[in-house]
Amino acid sequence: MENLILHGSEKTPHFNLLTNGDISFGGVSMPEDAADFYFKILDWVSDYYRDPSKETFITVSFRYLNSASSSMIFKMFQCFDRLQKSGKTKVKCAWYYEESDKGMKDYISRVMEYAESIDFKVYPTDNILDAQAS
Repeated sequence: MENLILHGSEKTPHFNLLTNGDISFGGVSMPEDAADFYFKILDWVSDYYRDPSKETFITVSFRYLNSASSSMIFKMFQCFDRLQKSGKTKVKCAWYYEESDKGMKDYISRVMEYAESIDFKVYPTDNILDAQAS
């Protein structure tokens, strides 16, 4: 298994998926075909599930998610939640969002409710670009 690094664009988020368990993604996500864009990412997460690091630390920092992308991110966290419940790794997540973005805050709350076994820390910020790892 190899690391998967995707650089962000005006319409697609960056992803740093490292086999050592250090995972980060964010930016803007409104690809033309979200299912196609996220296919290789979900495939990587499935491969990671088979042989994860002892600790998995996820950093998320989205400025914008369209509805199709939010569905794909939800699927990713479903997988991470199952991974946490499997006992193969300890999953922690730091999620940054712009304090004024109430829609993102609500979305994060829904993800946290569904992926309840993951240790989430949520951080409001004035400017998501300052918190974003690219």
